[in-house]
Amino acid sequence: MKHSRILAVLLAVGLLMVGGYATTLCAAAPKDVKCPAKVAWSTVPEVQVTSFACMKTTYKKKPAIAFEIGLKNVSDKPQRFRVHIFLVNENKAVGGKVPRKGKKDKKTGKKGKPVLQPGQEIKVKYPVAKTTELPKELEVVVDLCPAL
Repeated sequence: MKHSRILAVLLAVGLLMVGGYATTLCAAAPKDVKCPAKVAWSTVPEVQVTSFACMKTTYKKKPAIAFEIGLKNVSDKPQRFRVHIFLVNENKAVGGKVPRKGKKDKKTGKKGKPVLQPGQEIKVKYPVAKTTELPKELEVVVDLCPAL
């Protein structure tokens, strides 16, 4: 019984890896990339990556690196995205949901859903703690995320 569960998990992971690789080949790289690393892109059609940069910085007063990514909702509906940045050779990853929080309505005082409206653009920054050298190879994945 345990062996069949392990086999099922390995098969699912293998299929996800193959599917992820296929979408990586189809995604277009943004024009404004300021990073010396070789970057593999995988994005959904609803988003356009407008900019990408990697830099040396500090995080909690210690040396670190950070990634800044600009995203634009190019669909005709409000969308929320999930960003994953994989440092391939370092076995690390960072990312999160974009936008992180909903905006407060000035009239009602209630928070709205965390979404980017059609045509709206945003920049987010992700620090990587305990890493001081810029990576040689990255994989950037931008998927759709439910807005709650």
